[in-house]
Amino acid sequence: MFVSSIALMKTKFFYLFLMFVVCGKSFSQSQVFDKPKLSAGTLQYLWLMEQGKANEKGVLENYVYQLSASNQLLVNTVVKVSSSFNEKSILDLGAKVGTKAGNIWTVRVPVSRMKDFSKTIGILAIEMDQPMAPQLDSARRRTRVDSIHKGLGLPQAYSGENVVIGVIDAGFDYTHPTNYDTAYSRFRVKRVWEQKAVGTPPSAFGYGAEFADSASILTKTHDVSETTHGTHVAGIAGGSGFGGQGGNKTKYRGIAFGSDMVFTAIYPSVSYWLNTGMADMLDGINYTFQYGASVGKPAVANLSWGCPLGPRDGSSLFSQAVDNLVGPGKIFVLSGGNNGQNKIHLKKTFTPTDTVVNTFTTFSTSLSQKQNQIDVWGDSANSFCMQFSLYNGNTKITSSEFICLDGVTRLIKLKGSFDTCYFTVTGVISEFNQRPHMLIQILNKASDRLGLTLKATSGTVNMWQGIVVKTSGYYGAFTKYTYPWAVDGDALMTCGDLVSTRKAIAVAAYNSKVSFLNVSGQTQTYSGYQRGRIAAFSSVGPTTDGRIKPNIAGPGLALASAVSSYDSSYLVGGADYGSVVSKYVLPQNGKTYSFGMAGGTSMSSPAVSGIVAILLQANPLLSPSELMDLFTQTAIKDNFTGQIPPGGSNTWGFGKINAYGSLKKLLETTGINHIQSSERFLVYPNPTEGSFNLEYLGTGKENLEVKIFDQLGKEYEGFEWQVGEGSQIRKLNSEKFPPGVYHIRLKSNSETGTVRIIVR
Repeated sequence: MFVSSIALMKTKFFYLFLMFVVCGKSFSQSQVFDKPKLSAGTLQYLWLMEQGKANEKGVLENYVYQLSASNQLLVNTVVKVSSSFNEKSILDLGAKVGTKAGNIWTVRVPVSRMKDFSKTIGILAIEMDQPMAPQLDSARRRTRVDSIHKGLGLPQAYSGENVVIGVIDAGFDYTHPTNYDTAYSRFRVKRVWEQKAVGTPPSAFGYGAEFADSASILTKTHDVSETTHGTHVAGIAGGSGFGGQGGNKTKYRGIAFGSDMVFTAIYPSVSYWLNTGMADMLDGINYTFQYGASVGKPAVANLSWGCPLGPRDGSSLFSQAVDNLVGPGKIFVLSGGNNGQNKIHLKKTFTPTDTVVNTFTTFSTSLSQKQNQIDVWGDSANSFCMQFSLYNGNTKITSSEFICLDGVTRLIKLKGSFDTCYFTVTGVISEFNQRPHMLIQILNKASDRLGLTLKATSGTVNMWQGIVVKTSGYYGAFTKYTYPWAVDGDALMTCGDLVSTRKAIAVAAYNSKVSFLNVSGQTQTYSGYQRGRIAAFSSVGPTTDGRIKPNIAGPGLALASAVSSYDSSYLVGGADYGSVVSKYVLPQNGKTYSFGMAGGTSMSSPAVSGIVAILLQANPLLSPSELMDLFTQTAIKDNFTGQIPPGGSNTWGFGKINAYGSLKKLLETTGINHIQSSERFLVYPNPTEGSFNLEYLGTGKENLEVKIFDQLGKEYEGFEWQVGEGSQIRKLNSEKFPPGVYHIRLKSNSETGTVRIIVR
């Protein structure tokens, strides 16, 4: 049929007007008619499946899967639904719904129905689950928990009783004696959910295998992962320490040793799927809170895993879901990340006269092939384009065209020396924050250097790199090599996307112990680390929307805790046997159980989770914001933290966590003030009854002058103390001091410090 040009113009104008009206409506007005907005990862997934890139089991390596009880392969997603969404529409596809955190749901979809699922009316947005990886006795003293356990100056002793600690992790040894109470009479693990196992699932989730009584948990013995990470993390947060050094019940005790524990085991079986992801973590957090609610107890969920991808501004569906799940008596604590030394970040602000930045990316040498991901995020209303090139020395061999944000997924092949470099690229305007986003998957089989060119005329662009392969994180670096026209990356803004969640408590790590004596009598030292300093690996902020992260720092190097008896690396001759500090033969079964040292923000996070459990024991209705207020007001600041600004530090948060100070602030006990010690000069326990310890961290041989005065300035004791390098401890008798408040002044060659101690 012939249509006049005028009629055609009118028709086009009508449709343009209609599009403008619909797009100009709020989501609540138009969402019923819209198909889901798809993240770059979702678009890539659909495209790769259409291209036949899945392996023989239907799996794409960089996504997360679940096997149903009927052996059906499901792929993990996190979705945002409208208020009028009909759940039946996805159940009819065979999808399984997990957590419902307000309008953010975790959904597992049959691989064969994912294309249909992506078109479901009433789903506002779909984000494919991203693979995640773990962030791999002095902790109690450094955080002032020792005084809490003794109840000094408190209405009672606190140990986390009547509080639930949920540990979402892998590598659990359910039989380890630290999971019992200090008398080895009560098993404190109340629930285990092995998400990737096949069995009887929790009724609220419909997948995995739940073990709901001590007999079934102990019969299961351990999860599918014969590693140690989960056992060590759980032991720090809530282990009783039973079986520590010669049967010592307190040497390697965790923070909240009186708590109940819930373990969510997330490790996948490589027979069917390759990764564990954010949807799994959300379900684990929710599972912890649901159990706590079922027994009328507050709960804290700990996560010591992270993901290299995401906008890092608190807008991802994971962040929105967490913010919906937490609240009074429901707290989420996670590790801040271990990329503090890695140049995985690059930031560029563009202007009309400064429109291009060039860099190169390297690849982890720990992988068998050169794989990586580049995650690029701009700011709103400013677009960008990227170009990829291969260089042999100073010679550019080949380049791609500039790829912009057109919503199209494409495979780019660059022929280099001997072989080819492959890029899977998707650029979109993100539905979650309306920011430009490009996700790039790289497989480089060529021997050439890989150059990246970023082009824009305005706005700021941040990009990060990193990839998770079979639950381990691998990172290269942005580098300029020797090219004067290129730039290096940096180790700034290295906290991951999960850390940016607004209501999560994110934990940095500092060096609480840098040497130890192992079970073989050998001194093991972490070379280059100084006690009291921020750990070199601890990731830093801020978020891309300018908020301070991490929130607080906890002890993360090195901490002793339980290790799995099923992990051969901690047995004689194993790679980690040098880290074992204690072995104990349990009379009840004749089996040997060990405690070992480890470091990372994986360790600092459960230390803070245990402290949260203690505070929840005192006030079960504490909210995330109230906890952060307590931490902020009482945090330890010393020569290592330096002067922390009122708004916090992107390295330390608000300082080193002070458990005793937080509890005292919470209880507001009349007449008792806990005075913070510096990291070089510790006084404990404080308050004291009978005796107390002075501990000084020396940098070399020197003579110290120590004097103790009462409130009126009367000197009660004075002496010289010759010290050397490292930790020096001197025990003093306080029975000769009348009850009251005293000032201890210590003068070294370089500084003078004063702390107060309360004698009871």
